[in-house]
Amino acid sequence: MLCPADSSLFPLLVGETLPEENPEHPELDPGWDSESSCSLSSLDSSESTTVFGLHLEPSQATCIVLIAIEALTADDISDRQMGSNILDMVVLDPGYWLTDVSALWLDCPAREPCQALLFPPSLSQLSRAPEAFARQQRGMGRAAVSVAAGEMAALHWPHHPHLCPLQVPKFMRYIHKNVECICTEPARHSLDSLLLRMTEWRPREVVRSLLKISPTCDSAALAMWEVMISVPWTLWSVLTELLSVLQDQRVRKVFSCATEDACIYPLALLLYTDIDAEEFAALYRAQRYLRHPSSVMLSLVLSVLITLLKKPKMATKMQVLLSDIMENLQDANADAKVKALVFLRTVMGDMKTEEASLIAVQLAEKLPPLFDDESSQVRELSISLFKDVMKAVVRTNKKKMKKKVQKVLLPLFLHMTDEIESVAQASRDALLACAEFLGWRKLSHLAKTNQMHLIGEFLLVHDRSRAEDYLFQSLLYLHNAQATLREAAVRFIGLAMQHLRNLSQTKVWHVCNALLPLRRDRERLVSSLAAQTVFNLTKRVRTRGWSLRSLCCWLG
Repeated sequence: MLCPADSSLFPLLVGETLPEENPEHPELDPGWDSESSCSLSSLDSSESTTVFGLHLEPSQATCIVLIAIEALTADDISDRQMGSNILDMVVLDPGYWLTDVSALWLDCPAREPCQALLFPPSLSQLSRAPEAFARQQRGMGRAAVSVAAGEMAALHWPHHPHLCPLQVPKFMRYIHKNVECICTEPARHSLDSLLLRMTEWRPREVVRSLLKISPTCDSAALAMWEVMISVPWTLWSVLTELLSVLQDQRVRKVFSCATEDACIYPLALLLYTDIDAEEFAALYRAQRYLRHPSSVMLSLVLSVLITLLKKPKMATKMQVLLSDIMENLQDANADAKVKALVFLRTVMGDMKTEEASLIAVQLAEKLPPLFDDESSQVRELSISLFKDVMKAVVRTNKKKMKKKVQKVLLPLFLHMTDEIESVAQASRDALLACAEFLGWRKLSHLAKTNQMHLIGEFLLVHDRSRAEDYLFQSLLYLHNAQATLREAAVRFIGLAMQHLRNLSQTKVWHVCNALLPLRRDRERLVSSLAAQTVFNLTKRVRTRGWSLRSLCCWLG
C-alpha cells in the first residue's frame, strides 16, 4: 500500500489548486490552471518515484494521476517524462488510486451504511470490522481517517459487487480527452498501460464508462477500445461486459449502436474452446455480421479477431470469415485494411494446402488495387501477401492464377521505384516470385539484379501480345502522388511507344493527351521527360502523314 510519512513533495506536483468536478455538469472534465500542470517539471526523476510513496489521501492520488495524464500531452519533454514515470508507477498499485470512497466513510451518519458498503453479508467473518474502524476513527484526524477508509475500501472492494469505484468514469473521461493529443511513443505506452490496468481491475466500469462517454464510438473512443482489446486477458473481460450490456434491457438502448453493430455474441463465443469450427461457421453464416459493417466497427472487430488469433487453433475457426473480409478490403479505411491484411495472412498460413489454394486465387483478385493505396503500410502488406498467395496455389488453380500474375507485373515493376524503400523491396521480391511462378528465368535474373530498364524491355518483348496492355496500365501511374512512379511511368511509355509502331492514330493521341499535363509537373525531371516524349510522338505523327489539323486539335 502507498503510504509513507512525508507529503512535502505533493504541493510541488499539484501546485496550489486541484482539479474539481463541475457540480452542475459532472460530464465535464476537471480543470486547473496551467501552472499546476507545468509544475511537474519541478520534480526530478527520483522525486517522481517518491510522490506515490507519500501519505496521500485517495483524492490527492487521483489528482496526481489526472495531472500525469495531462502531462503526457505537454510540449516540454521533461513534463512528458514525469507524467510517464508517474503512470508507470501507479499501475503497480491500482487499488489505492482507482477507488476513492473516503468521502463515503466520512459522510456516513451511521455504521450500518458503511457496513453495507464495504462488507457484504457473505463475508460474515468481517462483520465486526466497521465497529473496529468506528472506534479507531474517534482517535484519528479527518485526513488520517480518509486515508484509512480509502485503504480499507481498496482492500475489500473486489469482494463487493455494489461498491462503485468512483474514479473510473473520471479517469476514462480524462483519457478520452487526451488520448489523441499524445504524440510520442513512450507517453502513449504509459497511457495504454494505465488503460489496460484499469480494464483488468474494473472491466465493468471501464466498459460502461467508455460506452457512455462515446456511444457512437468517435476516433478517441476507438483508440481506447483498440487498447482494451489488444491483449487476450482484457479482451475476455471486455467482451463479457459488452455481452452483459446487451443483456441488460435498462442500458441496451443507450449503447446499442456501439455494441450490437459489432455483433458481440459470435465474437464472445470464439473465446470458448469447446465451440468447434463447424459450429462457429454455422452461427456466422446465419448473421454475416461482417458483410456490411461500419468502418469503425470493422476496425474494432478485426482488432478482436487478431487478438483472438493468439489463442491455439483459433485460425481454423475463423476461416469462415475470409470471404466477407476480402469483400471489405476496397472500401475500408487504411487502418482496417492493414488489420484485414494481417488477419488474412495469419489465417491463410494456418490453412491446409487445398483450402489455401482456393482462397489464394480469390485473394489474388482483391489485392492488386491495394498496391497503389495511399498508405505505404497497405501497399507493402498487400504486395507481400500477393507473393505469399502465389506460393499457396497448387494443381488446377495454377492456370487461373497465371493470368492474374501477368496482370500485376507492370504495377510491381513500377513500384520498384516506390519512395518508401520497404515497399520498393517488397515489389522486387514479389516480381521475382512472379518470374519464378511463370518460369521466366531471364526476368528472374533481372529482378534479382534490379535492372529497371531491361525489365521494362523484357515485358514488352517477351510477350508482345500484352505490350499494349502494359502501355495503357502505365498511363494510370501518370497521376500517382509519387514523383518516382510518375517518372518510371513516363520512361516506360516512351519505351513502349518505340515497340508499338503500328498503334492506331486514336491510341497515339490518347497517350499524348495523358502526357501533356505532365509537361507542367512540379518535378523538373518528370516534366522534362514528359515534354520529350510528347515531342517524339508528334514527330512520329508528322512522319506518318497524319493531318496537321488533327495534330493541332490534340495539342490544344
